[in-house]
Formats: sequence, C-alpha cells, structure tokens
Amino acid sequence: MQVTRANSNAQFLLDGNAYFARLHQSLDGVIAAGVGGNRFVRLAFWQIAPDAFLPGYGGGAGALLIDKLEAIARLGIRVEIIAWAGAQVLNNVVPEMKSGWKTRAWVQQVNNRNAGAGAYRPIQIYMESYGRRTFGMSTHQKIVVLSNGALKEAYVGGMNMAHKYLSSDVHDPENWWHDAAVRVTGLIVDDIEGEWVRRWNKQQALLAPAATIGVAGADPANLTITMMTTNSEANPAERDIRAGLQARIAAAANYVYLENYALTDPSIVEDLATFKQGGGTVIPVVNHPANTMMDGFEAFSYLMYYTYVELALADLNAFDAADSWRGRVGPLTNYVAAGVVGAHVDKAGYNPANMATLNPATSYSVAFNAGPGGAPRRIGLRYIWDITANNDVMFAPKTYRHNDPTKWTYPHSKVAIIDDQYVMVGTSNWTYRSMQYDGEITLEIDDGAFAQAVRAQLFAHWQMPGAAAAGGAVGVGAAWLLDATANQVAWTGNAFALSETRLVPLAFDDFIHPISREAWRKSFSSASLASIGSSFF
Repeated sequence: MQVTRANSNAQFLLDGNAYFARLHQSLDGVIAAGVGGNRFVRLAFWQIAPDAFLPGYGGGAGALLIDKLEAIARLGIRVEIIAWAGAQVLNNVVPEMKSGWKTRAWVQQVNNRNAGAGAYRPIQIYMESYGRRTFGMSTHQKIVVLSNGALKEAYVGGMNMAHKYLSSDVHDPENWWHDAAVRVTGLIVDDIEGEWVRRWNKQQALLAPAATIGVAGADPANLTITMMTTNSEANPAERDIRAGLQARIAAAANYVYLENYALTDPSIVEDLATFKQGGGTVIPVVNHPANTMMDGFEAFSYLMYYTYVELALADLNAFDAADSWRGRVGPLTNYVAAGVVGAHVDKAGYNPANMATLNPATSYSVAFNAGPGGAPRRIGLRYIWDITANNDVMFAPKTYRHNDPTKWTYPHSKVAIIDDQYVMVGTSNWTYRSMQYDGEITLEIDDGAFAQAVRAQLFAHWQMPGAAAAGGAVGVGAAWLLDATANQVAWTGNAFALSETRLVPLAFDDFIHPISREAWRKSFSSASLASIGSSFF
C-alpha cells in the first residue's frame, strides 16, 4: 500500500527516551480529556511487554505503559492492542516472543480486576498470526494511534514497547540502543489507523468489523507524508517500501543516507551501487560486525560482506581474487580499477517478484572485461580476498569502554535521508525479509526544511560535525568522509573520551568472509548460511 497526503506534520524522535516520553505526554492528554466521543488508544507491535516504561516529561514522574492503559480504560475509553503471536517454535526459546503473551495475560488480569468497576471498558487484545507462505514471517509494524477527542495523532518507528528500547540520545555503555521514530498529525493519521484497522479485522470472531474513529484534521504545517507498507498477505503482495526507496535512489542527485543494523536487500544494494557508480555519495550506517552487544549477529556480518564488496566495486581502487576457494592457499591476482572494465555484480537467480528466493549469495559474481577490449572475466564475490575503494564504503558506531572493548552502540533505527529533501522513518529494516515479506510500515516525509533538520540532528548525534553543518545537500558527502576519517584517527589514537560514541569507517576485514576459517568455525559455511540468509534475512 502507498498513500500520500498533504496537510500533515511530523516530529522526529531520536532514541527511546524521547519517543517514550512524548508518547507519555500523548497518553496523559487522553486521560486529561476524560470520557467523550472519538477518544481511543490503538497499538500494534512486534513486541509489547508489560515492562515498557514511559519516562517523565516536564519534570513529572515516569510510569509503566500498562498503568496508563488501565487508567484510560477505567475512564471508559477504548484501548485495543494488536500483538504478534509469534512462531510457536520461537515462542519457547526467544524471550521477545513471549512478551505479547505476557501482555495478554496482563490484559486478562486487569479486566478481571476491574470487572463491574464504574465506567471501566475492558481492554481488547488480538494475538495476530501472520504470513504462512514462508517460514519465519513476522508482522513487524510498530504503531500507536490515539485521540483525545480534539487531536488525533500517530507514532511509527523502530521502537517496540519494551524497557530495553529506552536510551538517551547520548550513547554510552548504559545507553547503547540507538533508534528513531516519528510522531505525526494531520491527514496521514487516518491512513495509518486504516492499516491498524485492516489488521484488527483479520479476526474471525469479530461480531462487527472495526473502523477508523473520527477524522484527523488537516495540520497547518502542510507537510506531504507518504505511508508505504510491505505485506505478503495481500494479493498481490505489497512491496511498496522497497519500490519507494528505489525510486528515491534512482532520482537522487547528491547523497543517500541509510541507517539500520544491516543493509542486505539485494535490490537496494544494487541500486545504491549504480548511484555510486554515477558519482553519488552513499552513506550506509550499520551495526559493527565485531560489536558483541547483541548475540547472533554473525549472519548479518556474513551477508553484509557481499554488500560491502558490491559497494566497493562501484568505487573501485583494486581487489585481490582467485578463481576458486583454493585461492586461500594459492596465488592471487591483483585487479586494479584501470583493468576492470564495465564491472557489474551478477545475482544469478535472484527474482524479487518471488515470495522468498532461495538464492545463495555464493552465486553472486562480478563480471568484467580484463582491460579495454580484453577478455570477459567472471569471479565469485566469495573468491575476493581483499578490496579497496577510493573512498570509505560503510560506517558503524564504536563506543570507548575500558572493560568491554567490543561492546558498542547498536543502531536499530530504520532511517533514510535523500538529498536533504526526503526522510524515511519506519519499522522496515533495509534487509531482504523486511523489503520482501514481513509486515512493515514506513513513512516518508517530503520536505526540505524537515530533512535538513533531521540530518543536522542525526549527524551531530553521531559526532559528524562537518556533515551536520553542511550548508546543503551538495556538500554533505565530502564533509561526511572528512568527519569519518577524523573519527578513525581519533579511535586508533585512543582519543575518544570515556564512553564516547562516534561513527568510524568499516574495512573489508571487519566482515566474516564466506569461506574463511571463522565462517566454518562458526558453522556458517558459505553454502548453508548464504542459502538461509538470502531467503530469510
């Protein structure tokens, strides 16, 4: 689904403390309004846990989300929750998958406790199943829509409703979770609520289908906001987030900035490489592959090896490669850029029209002519043993810590900025599964002033002062590279302050090589991991 509305407005919320405190304020607005028409709270989350905490605002105290929801229900105001039911095999072993069921148990308890109490309106919760066409599908949207009767608003972003998503925007060892969201008002809110209603109405036991409540009034800020979704349950499947980002990359003139814990979607990476070959600046911020703050990141490190190589080939200096896996113990050939003509990455068998392409990344190869008029060559990306680009390729945060030298800030946000004009914020990771079949929602704000403000705030947050202060889109790329170099020099020179977080460039050796000893030692062989990863990550 893709819907564009004018007469809307957006507030960028950087990191969990800002998001949850602002949501706290909105919920208090519903409570202060009291009972009346068009008052409600509707939530939908991949993870919603009873421990979700709302920091205080304006000097006030914080509170648990569940306490606020109970207070609203006691006023007779509608509270409705959609929680992902999870996959049964995961529910037993992954704590996050148990959260929704714990919240369901709380709903039952609070409804029983308040039965017959005054105006109390029982809280409703729907444990939603999603996507039975591919193993591991999840409904990954994170939505709040609420109204105090006078103002209808919505929240969309990377944060789930759980305590661990709290974090200051000054990242240190205690505030290591990086995330982002937007609070929106105006006409687009009705469309976001419509997406929530569509999901709620999947329930077979409903006596009557739900509908949107009231009408969101036009916001005088008059920003243009587009809502896009990924939905594999639709017929045909909706993959509008990928299509929307691809369109912006194709039309970009200066820079494309993306941040998330991973960048692996084959179509997006290919478009970024094409943009880079045409002289554009690509700025991908991802989780550092060596970051040990989150367990189980090896699969993304493995897959982002292919991303790094493809983007490096688009700005090639030279690479060393062999014709087969024997290159690890045999001779390598050095290919310099001047002798690599018309290079392109061939992703044999990849078809984004399929629901989940079982396309091992081990089939990816670079095709080129060896010199002007030379013979065609084809080398598997897994047989490249070193590569250098003319400029830095990808970037990741590092946090200086005495006792935990590889526990750094984790970027969970799903943000893109294009040419100081477009900002995308949502729930969709820049990965194959989020682009292809998970249930996702992303908002695009089309406004130059908003985009420049987000760029300035976000880049300053990452200790990229030159790029943050750049006077326009034209100067962002060069300033970014200078800032990244300065940060790398500071890191290697032990010049980070204690607990300070900055972005640094990533290198080829930071990623798990597909046929390295490390990959085999971790039981992530080139065949098995790439087969799974290309389909399900």
